[in-house]
Amino acid sequence: MDNLGFLFAANAFVWAGIIYYLFTLKRRSLSLERDLQLLKEVIEKESKQ
Repeated sequence: MDNLGFLFAANAFVWAGIIYYLFTLKRRSLSLERDLQLLKEVIEKESKQ
């Protein structure tokens, strides 16, 4: 029972890492979506000329 604090701390640390990783993936995904939309707009403008 003495190590229960360490077990909780390790569990919290792992979950914090997972949540941080998911937020990072979401941010990268949004950035890629914006880049893709910009690329589509540029290609559309070039094809009209």
